[in-house]
Parts: sequence; structure tokens; C-alpha cells
Amino acid sequence: MKSLIQLSVAILLFFTATSFSNGERVDKKNSTYVNYILLNGQAVSKGNRVETDGSIHKFNTPLLQLIRTKSKSPKGTILLLPGGGYQTLKVRSEGQITAKFLNDDHFDVAILEYHVASGSQTRDLALADALKAFRLLKNSSVSLGLHTGCLEIMGFSSGGHLAARTVQRLGEKEQPNDLILISPAYMNETIAGTVYPAVLPPVNPSARLLTVLSANELWSASCEEYSKTWKGYDGMATFQLLTDSAYVSEKDTNPMDRKFKLAGIIKDFFEAKPEIQADVPNPATVPVTGYNPKRFAEKLALVAKDKFDLIMLGNSITNNFEKPQQQPVWDQFFAPRKALNLGFSGYRTENIIWNIQNGLLEGQSPKVVVLEIGTNNIDEKHYPTRHTASQLAGGIEAIVKLLREKLPDTKIILLRCFPGCYGGPNPTSHRLILERASDIVSKIADGKYIFYCDVNHVFLNMDGSINHEMMSDWLHPTPAGAKAWAQAMEPLLSKLMGDESLDTDVPSNTAIVPVSELEKDGYDWRKRHADVLSIKDSINPEIVLIGNSITHFWGGEPKLKNRDGTTRTPNGPKTWASLFGQYRVLNLGFGWDRTQNVLWRLDHGEIDGLHPRTVVIHIGTNNTSETQNARMNTAPEIVEGIRAICMRVRSKVPGAKIVLMSVFPREQSPTHPRRILINEINRDLEIFAKENNITLLNIGPKMLTADGTLPKEIASDFCHPTEKGYQIWADAIRPFISEP
Repeated sequence: MKSLIQLSVAILLFFTATSFSNGERVDKKNSTYVNYILLNGQAVSKGNRVETDGSIHKFNTPLLQLIRTKSKSPKGTILLLPGGGYQTLKVRSEGQITAKFLNDDHFDVAILEYHVASGSQTRDLALADALKAFRLLKNSSVSLGLHTGCLEIMGFSSGGHLAARTVQRLGEKEQPNDLILISPAYMNETIAGTVYPAVLPPVNPSARLLTVLSANELWSASCEEYSKTWKGYDGMATFQLLTDSAYVSEKDTNPMDRKFKLAGIIKDFFEAKPEIQADVPNPATVPVTGYNPKRFAEKLALVAKDKFDLIMLGNSITNNFEKPQQQPVWDQFFAPRKALNLGFSGYRTENIIWNIQNGLLEGQSPKVVVLEIGTNNIDEKHYPTRHTASQLAGGIEAIVKLLREKLPDTKIILLRCFPGCYGGPNPTSHRLILERASDIVSKIADGKYIFYCDVNHVFLNMDGSINHEMMSDWLHPTPAGAKAWAQAMEPLLSKLMGDESLDTDVPSNTAIVPVSELEKDGYDWRKRHADVLSIKDSINPEIVLIGNSITHFWGGEPKLKNRDGTTRTPNGPKTWASLFGQYRVLNLGFGWDRTQNVLWRLDHGEIDGLHPRTVVIHIGTNNTSETQNARMNTAPEIVEGIRAICMRVRSKVPGAKIVLMSVFPREQSPTHPRRILINEINRDLEIFAKENNITLLNIGPKMLTADGTLPKEIASDFCHPTEKGYQIWADAIRPFISEP
């Protein structure tokens, strides 16, 4: 079957050196370049079979078809991903013909023939193909005779979805120069069990983004939010919504026909020069007079008249404590501490900066300032400009700097931006940008004068949607939400104020009340916590393990150390290396920890600002112990504690897949009371996991003999796994942590 593009099918005989000068590729005499290549770099003579309709229906193996431009001044190479709904590949219309257009525009093209129609794992297999293909091109373009000036990714429909997933998974230093998405499909899909988008931009997008689709397409709204989020993450993005089809119909064979708008849009995008960022001040830091001079004058008079021990600084969320419905919360938690409400409805960081610079804190020296600000900076509904995440973070940092200058002895509680947004309970670009800004600004907390406080879990359902009872308008806390906020902040606030907790509703269930170290063990609990905080960002983990000594003793970082600081040999070094050796992993296992200890650690920053793709949780066995420092919990109490941990994880790292482990068998005999309690916990966990669509793995039966006995070769002390026991765990979770 003849193609409109005449392709060479010569097998690679040899690669010759290729030199580049002034952006041009200069091929040496008698050079021969391969036109089809497997993803391991091996040359082949042809690709997968293309049927008469121009598509691949029967997939054989992933490979790249290389189509080079004849231009003397090539611009770069494009990895091209045709669509076909992951069932076929439209390699003619969205591959070869598109490549001809791109060749004419001075680009080399590598068409990826990726996995399709390969069962339930098709999409992940395709993602693995795309990642390998991009990395092959990035590392081997010269030897393949491809221009290395820039490397871009372009995808149609399902290929656009695959392109976006690929960029999401590439490392920060691997990103393409441009990402071009033509009618990307499936962009409205969410992570299983959550309302969070399954495909998001990288947190630091360096590529330019072009998204083109028609207004009547199913995914237009989600694609627009993707583009807005890309911009909000401080990337460059262009979104084109066309009145007609973004490209030609199935009956047409040339998506790049000049009569269609798509070709012109893409050409204009290539020719557009990158935006030159002018050296101008961050608009979120430039003082601007606020919208309520009357309130400002009233508060200025109060500041001049009296001194306050606690100042609440913010926007309408804080301002609302003056409403009758929320006055009881103020009266319980803040009024007894001689507090002043400096919340101003509608204010942004620049307005708060103006307030401070114009005397609103003059003569004050409070013990604590609580800073809640940011959502209006991202509001595109009521304001002419929307700030990016880094701009908002810069504005918040500017406020904190002013506070430190004017109130040098004051402690600052820096609240994570609340999760609300306009338009409903589910995340939009508004909420995603706020979360990114909070990640950035969390780094300025020093634990001495600046304290980052995240209470967002109180406003959310387990799937990540906003709880209507806590935020009825999806933005402002209700009275119940305001009280939950105050209660979640109270442990830190009372500590910094130097007084007793004012929360009179402390739960009777100790498993859900965050608390630091309870039991002395053979290691320094607080030192390990400090070690986690010092290394977590540099590790930038793909996988986080959360648990007690069973997790702690497995291995990894932070290193397993004795109380005297000497290094201890892990219990499962071989299985750890085999399972986790190729990944960045953070081990948040702490010996003797109960659910309440894990909650304290999560509330004190151990996963703040991280973006793991998988979090494995195994906790609860120590809650079955009765000691002088903590009572034994019931099964329902322990499951409630585990639920609270899952809620924290869902709120703090929304993009992560949660893998929850049933509590491992403990004690040798199946009739031991602790074993019976663990069985009850696990039955309740099954119900919880099923109701909340959380992956639950129960490896207990694989650790036991036929009669239910826990053998020593699996757990030598009938609690902590041996290497053999860890192998059982490793085998169970391997499919859930493996690439992609």
C-alpha cells in the first residue's frame, strides 16, 4: 500500500557521526539512517501492519517510525502520537500525513506506534512506550540522524491524552520544549476513588503548551481547566477553542489540509517567539488600597486604642468570624485570647500588604498572628487578573516578611490556602493553583517564628470533594467548618500562645487525637522526624511508605539508626533493594507508632509539598497494645484512626494512589486475643475501603500456615517480618508501585 509519504525501509547498516552547525544537520557522505527502530534502539525494516483504512488494528510491537525533513535548517524533532481511542492507531492521517506537514515546517518527526487493544493494561503499556520513546529520542537523536535543537511532543485525541500523561510523568529536567494537544481525549477522567484530575501539568512546566479542540467536544471544559492550570503553575499555555472541528472528519485523510484552521494555528504557534518576561515586580507584592476604607479606619482606631495578643489576618474567610453565625466559634477559641479580627472581604495579598504598610499593625506586639490569604488572588470570576502560583506565593512571603519586620517577637501561623473555589465541590484550576502556591510557600516555615498549618482535611470528603456541611458555597466555611478549622488549629495555636487548649470537644477515641512520641524505643523518635523533614524535599519521592516499626525496619531513607546514632541493619534489605531500588522512596515508618502518632507527624509536615504517585499505609497494630502511656483501642476506633490518616493523605497529596494494607497477623496462635482483635480490625477495614474506593491489600493469609499459625520464618518475634515475610509484602504491592 503506497503512502503519501515515500518512506525508506533500509535496515541500518551503520551509524555515522553527525555534526550540527548553526542549527543545521550535516550528514556525512554515504550516511544511512534507519527509518524504523524499536524502543530498545534496535533497527527493524518495517512497522506494524497498516490496514487499508490507514490505521493499525493488530498491534505487534512498540516502535518509532522516523520521517526526516529535507530542510537545510531543521528546527527540531517532534515525537508524534496518533490517536485511535487506544484501540487502533491512525498512523496515516494523524501520523504520516501530519509528518509531511511538519517536515515542510522544518521538523524531523518520530511517529510512535504504541500499545493498543492490549487489554486492561493498554493505557499503562502505552505510557511506558511513550516514556521510553521520548527518552530514546532525547538521548540518541544524533545517532538517529535527527535534529537536536529542540524536542517536542504532539498528540491527537487519545494520543493527546497519552502526550499529556507522558509530560506529567517525565522528570523536571526531561521536559519537552513544546507540548501540542489536538482534541485530547479523556481529560475529564479522575484518579480512581477521587474527584481529582487524573492528568495534570507537571508542577514546574518548562514547555510551551498548545491545546486545540472544538467547542462541542466532550472534553473541552476539562481541557480548558488543564490549560489554565498549566498557566497557573507558571507555564506558558495557549488554548484554542474552535467553532468547527479541530481537525478533519474520519472521512478526510489530511488533518493538516491548509483549508482547515488547525494547520495555521500550529504553524503560528511554532513561529511565535517565546514570551520575554519583563523585569517587573510581582503584582501580588505591589501594595494596593483595599475596597473597604471604612473598615480599615475602624480597625485602625482599635489598633491605636488597645494592644492584642492574637491577630487574625486575612480575607472574607477570616472576616466572617464577625457574623452572628460564627460568633460562638470566635468567642470560644479567640476572644479569650484578646484577639483582633483583621479579615477584609475580597482582599488579596497586595491589599493586606497595603494595610500593614499603612499602620494597621502599628504599636502591636501580639504573641501570634494567624495569616489566611490567597483565594482572591486566583479568582478569575470577580477580578480582572489572576495570579500564578509563584506570584501568590511571593505575595504571601512578602506579607510574612513584613510581619517579621514589624513584629519580630511574634509567632506566625501560615495557613495553607483553603480548598474552596467557585463552581462546585470538585477541584478546578482555582483550587489546584492554590495548592501549588501553598506547596511553594510552605518552605518558608522555620519552626521558630513561622509555622505552616494545614487544616484543609476538615473541609473535604474522602474522595477529595468539598464537604457541603463545611463549605456550603464551596468557598467559605460554614459555622461547622469554622469550628472544625479552629479545632484543627488549636493544638498549634495553644502551644504558641503558651496557654491551655480551649477545645472542649476532644474525642474520646485516642486513635484520632494527634500526639507525638508515646513510647521510648531503641531509636530517637524526634530525631527521625527531624531527619524526615530535612531530606523529604531532596528525595522528592515517587513512593511514600507510612507506618510503624514493621515499615521502619524494612529499610530505605531516612536510615535506620539506634538511639546513639549508630546505623542499624534493616530486617529486609534484599527485598527492599529488589522492590524499591529503581525508585525514589521515603520511609515514614516509626517504631512503636500508633495511628495518633502518624496523625501528629502528618500534621507536622512530613509529606507537605511532596508529590508522590503512590502512598502505602500500614498502621494499627500498636493500637492493640495497652501501656502506661496509651490505652488499647477497639477495632472501630482503630479503623477511625486509619480513616483519619487516609483523609490527611488524600488532602495533602491528592494526586497519589493510596494503597492501604490490612493489619498484619501478630502473635503465633490464631486464638490469641490480639490476633482476634486484628481480624476484627481487618473486617472493618474491608468495609471502609470498599465504601471509599481505596485499594486494600490483605496479605495475612499468605503469612500464615494452614491452621492460622504465624511461623517464625515469616516473623521471628511473631510481629516483625523477616526477609521472607517482607518478600510476601513486596510481591503484593509490586503491581501497585511499578512504572508507569
